[in-house]
Amino acid sequence: MQKTLILGCGIGGIVTSNVLKKIMGQDMQVTVVDRKPDYHYPGAFPLLMIGQRSPESISRPLERLNRKNIEFICDEIMELDFENNRVLTTQHILPYDYLVIALGVEYRSESVPGFNEYVLNAYEFEDVIKINERIHSFDSGRIVFFISSLPFKCPPAPYEMVFMLDYFFRQRGNRSKVELVMVTPEVSPEPLAGPKVGQSVRKMLADRNIELITEAKILGVEKDALILDHGMVVKGEMFLGIAPHWTPRVIRSTNLVDSNGFVEVNPNTLETDLPNVYAIGDVTALKLPVIEAYAPKAGIFAHYQGEVVARNIACLARGLSPRYRYTGKGSCIMHTGFGRARYSTVNYFAKPKPFITLLRPSRISYLAKIAFEKYWLNCWLN
Repeated sequence: MQKTLILGCGIGGIVTSNVLKKIMGQDMQVTVVDRKPDYHYPGAFPLLMIGQRSPESISRPLERLNRKNIEFICDEIMELDFENNRVLTTQHILPYDYLVIALGVEYRSESVPGFNEYVLNAYEFEDVIKINERIHSFDSGRIVFFISSLPFKCPPAPYEMVFMLDYFFRQRGNRSKVELVMVTPEVSPEPLAGPKVGQSVRKMLADRNIELITEAKILGVEKDALILDHGMVVKGEMFLGIAPHWTPRVIRSTNLVDSNGFVEVNPNTLETDLPNVYAIGDVTALKLPVIEAYAPKAGIFAHYQGEVVARNIACLARGLSPRYRYTGKGSCIMHTGFGRARYSTVNYFAKPKPFITLLRPSRISYLAKIAFEKYWLNCWLN
């Protein structure tokens, strides 16, 4: 029996394992390795942050994959031995015929002085729970939400979160006593989307009385201040941040990566330079045509990449030529509060620049996002 080994059990790894096992059945042994025992659905983090979701409602034990005859191993990956087609973990030596690297990124908060002491990471499940606890006792003062550095995954998410904070305090009736500040190294919100989308987000921030500081270089955080370059200081009582993203050390020590540590792949098939070795999701160095910037990193893209890789592995395993191609198309929905959300379509392989739209807030988009959350948690991990 042929063996496919998938490293990482985020959205990309979960989709790849499900689709491949469904196609191949008993003809393919599918094994997934992740160091964490549980999956937490990141699309619901903004709702968890303001108390509209409980931690349990958006979490699933990864051992549920075993119900689908997908082997799940909770362990730390120590070494990728490409020469012998095997992966070494702390407890196992795992051979493979096909390897899918879906390890995502790690949050290196220690690279920003003061982050670990004074900041809650809005992309970290445990910290989002703490944010919810903190804001319920936050009656007045300034909350500063900042993005540490580029690139970061899911470009709309920080803005989505600050909109939901605005909504939360308005519902509590103390928004007039709470200042919200958004700080980003971007030249404008979602710069790859173009000036029209950026201006739309800027206007919405202004309408909600949320201060925006762009082109900011974060130097560090003190107890009551975010320190920027050029001597700029942003005072605050609470600091929420997106920590710098790094690829895992086990990946950066290979020859598969570019100068920033991301895995170089064929943009249409997600193949690496090694035969039968693929990489998907946030760990990849996918580049946009013409401008050569990194393509946006988000769960929906990892989802589609996982489907493509799974179907092409199935073709190869059956002696057929792989025929599926990743298109760079997708969509996402941004919560804006008050039972509304903004729907966005993306085609980031479009030339000469990515094609990205952002619709006005609507009830329909909100309901679509809620439905997708239920679908994802009930379809892929039940």
